[in-house]
Amino acid sequence: MIDYFFANYSRKKLLNSTHLPKPLYHYLSQPLVEAKNLIKDIEFLVLDFETTGLDASKEKIISIGYTVIKNFHVLSGTSRHILINPKQELTEQNVVIHQLTDEELKCGLPLSKAIDKLLSQMANRVIVVHFDKIEKGFLNQACHKLYQINTLPLIMLDTLKIERRKMQKMQQYTQPDGLRLFNLREKYNLPRYKAHNAMQDAISTAELFLAQVDYMGNKEAIKLRQLT
Repeated sequence: MIDYFFANYSRKKLLNSTHLPKPLYHYLSQPLVEAKNLIKDIEFLVLDFETTGLDASKEKIISIGYTVIKNFHVLSGTSRHILINPKQELTEQNVVIHQLTDEELKCGLPLSKAIDKLLSQMANRVIVVHFDKIEKGFLNQACHKLYQINTLPLIMLDTLKIERRKMQKMQQYTQPDGLRLFNLREKYNLPRYKAHNAMQDAISTAELFLAQVDYMGNKEAIKLRQLT
């Protein structure tokens, strides 16, 4: 459950700090979306990170993908794929999983510029991810490294958690693999994508999120708090 009061209190407290970098100041100066808002009136930034591993304290972000949902539509023109130079060589397993090479990533942005770009897209939007442990962990780790703040105030929805709560209400059980992004897409009769990169996964998550909202019925009346 998202603590909206604490998130907004934290945002205002950080905003009073001195010497905030411009991208962080711009992000914090925008109010967080309130729980009472209807989702039809909200813009969502659907986000995916590709990383060198699962431990945010040791591993690095190597690409960021995102797209925007507005008026219950994925705005394909907003989709972006940002490569990040991790300043270290990838393992063979990284290359196999992410289909990215050391040469490609050497042309990527520094982490600081990539996060600056991301913050400009996050302002005044609700973030949507699948399995929020990755995006929250790595985003907070990046903000600690770049801005010396431990937790970035935000409102984040997790399609995995939305599905889990739905199944609990219906007293249904599924294997953990059943909650994986592509297995859930199949459950909602969404097409399977062959590509595997951060932008494609963000689009895949966006489509899953819209399918979950459709399933709830009368989506015009759904409030943000009903998804948290």
